[in-house]
Amino acid sequence: MLLRTVRRICLRGFQISAAFLLLLAAGTARAENDASLDEFFRGGHFETSLANGCLFSPFAAIRNRPTLNYTISELQVGYMLTDVSGPSLWRGNWEVASGAFGGTAFDGVGDDIAGATVWLRYNFVPRQSRFAPYLHAGAGLTYSDINRRLVGQDFNFNLELGAGVRYRLSSHWSVNLEYRYQHISNANLADRNLNVNAHGPMLAMSFFF
Repeated sequence: MLLRTVRRICLRGFQISAAFLLLLAAGTARAENDASLDEFFRGGHFETSLANGCLFSPFAAIRNRPTLNYTISELQVGYMLTDVSGPSLWRGNWEVASGAFGGTAFDGVGDDIAGATVWLRYNFVPRQSRFAPYLHAGAGLTYSDINRRLVGQDFNFNLELGAGVRYRLSSHWSVNLEYRYQHISNANLADRNLNVNAHGPMLAMSFFF
């Protein structure tokens, strides 16, 4: 009963965060149909984003793996490495980003998860569209007090993959929806290293400057 209550509270918090981001998006959107997505991704420009989501594990291999579901919030700062270029299908640019994240377990043993990740991202930038898909991968460090059957120590490593799409709202703002995969492991530095493989949705707002 208590677990179901906590789960509802955490999921409701995610829903409220998502609603807040969408309302902020609506408030910042302006009719700038002639603006080009290329301006977002010009080399030397920056992006900052705030994301919220829920990740669920185990993923794929589930035998003897305890359940661990948790919320996640992340602040990222990105730097555009290149201008937009390439053929129409692959037209886009490269971006590097660093991010700090934190979360709370709502199903499983443990309470807190926090860490930092360095990302490499490829932004697909189609012509005459407000949508910009992207793929990215990252690695970093994680601190947590989660189930020691999964990770045998407090400090661990993370590997992450994500695929998403941005929707341009104005000359500086976009709203982003992403599918995220997060792997947490101690790289066999502790006696136990069953590891965490979690996945789930992320919703974010980005500001470009």
